Order: sequence, then structure tokens, then C-alpha cells
Amino acid sequence: MPDRGRAWGRRYADRRPAVRPVPRRGAWFLVVTGTTLLGVASVLVRSGVTGWDECLYRWLNDVPTGVAALLTPFSKLFLPLGITVAVVAGTGYCAARNRSLWPVAYCVGSAVAAWFGANLAKALAERPRPYEVEPNAVLRQQPAHGTSFPSSHTAVAVAVALTLIPYLPRGGAAIALGYASMVAWSRIYLGVHYPLDVIGGAGIGLMVGGGALLLIAWFHAPSRTGPADLPPDST
Repeated sequence: MPDRGRAWGRRYADRRPAVRPVPRRGAWFLVVTGTTLLGVASVLVRSGVTGWDECLYRWLNDVPTGVAALLTPFSKLFLPLGITVAVVAGTGYCAARNRSLWPVAYCVGSAVAAWFGANLAKALAERPRPYEVEPNAVLRQQPAHGTSFPSSHTAVAVAVALTLIPYLPRGGAAIALGYASMVAWSRIYLGVHYPLDVIGGAGIGLMVGGGALLLIAWFHAPSRTGPADLPPDST
């Protein structure tokens, strides 16, 4: 019994996260999909093929008054303060659940990479915000800084949500991805982004999140040691 107790003690002392890594093919699929989405959205914006984008924006943004009365309070959950609270809560939960700071480190890296990537793309695209050019745009928050394409909030939300997947139970992963999707929707509803901006931001998030999942799969795959590998009970 003492030998078994020491073996379990060594196992619980291991500080590596008890991750469920996403298969590398799946992570590469996310990277390729994100690259494709960002590339296609960038070409459409640069070439001015955005008529359908502007129509879809008006449909999602300018909703009936009764619907807006319900959606507007809900959309406030996805403003920067809400996103910050969600990210801190999610990473804190994962750090506690896995007894490791690796989830925090990976999520901070993903958030920073997605934010810088989105702001670099903004400088290249220089697309005006919809409320600056659309006469009937409904702005439901303070005017945003910078240009419109792509959505940096969407990029960060998607990247962090994907990065957390290996550290979350399946239900938690679904909640994280659902929250990121709501962030994307809210950017249009609040009036600060076109749908193509959100697609471009999601593309960056998929690229960064997929890259993080590849790193997690490479460096933090779970140990294959199981109960059968413990030394036999001498008693």
C-alpha cells in the first residue's frame, strides 16, 4: 500500500495539464479554414464586392423595435468588459481544473496574437465603420476605434475559445464556442462591423486557435501512464 500511495502522489504532483488534445488533423483543418476565410474576405473587401455584405448588415442591425428591446440588453454581455470577464473566468477555471498555469499562458498568447493579427489587417484594409457610411445604421454602443475590417473582438474570442477546448469538459467547450459566436453576432447588431469583418476576424481566430491547439497537442499530450502501470500492491 505505501508504494501505491507514493505512485499516486507522484501522479498528482505532475503539474502538466490533464488535456484532451484536439487531433492534429483537426487543428490543421482549423488553420487552413481560417486562412481561407480571411483570404476570401480580404479579397472581397479590397475588390469592393460588398453589396450583399451591406444588405446583410442592414438586416441584422436594423431590427424591429420590439426585437431590439430584447436583444440590446443581451448584447451588452459581449462588450469588451463582458469578453474580459468571460476570458478571465474561463482561463481561471481551466487553470484550477488542471492544476496548471499552462491554460492561462496559452490563452494570453492566443489573445495577443489574434489582436495583433487583426490590427495589422485593419491597417492594410482601411475599411470605414458601417455607422460612418450607412445612413440607416443603428449604433448601440460608443463609437469604436480604428477601421472596420476585420473584427478584432471576434478574432480574440474565437482564438481563446478554441485554445480552451483541450482543458474544458465537452459541455464547457460548447459554451465557450457559443459565447464566441455571440460575440461575432453582437459586433454586427451593435453597429460597429459588417458581416465580412466578422468573417475575417473569425478567420484570424481560427488560424491562431488552430495553431495553439497544435502546440498543445505537441507539448502537452496527456501521459499514457494509467492505473495498470502502477507497481503491484505488495500486500
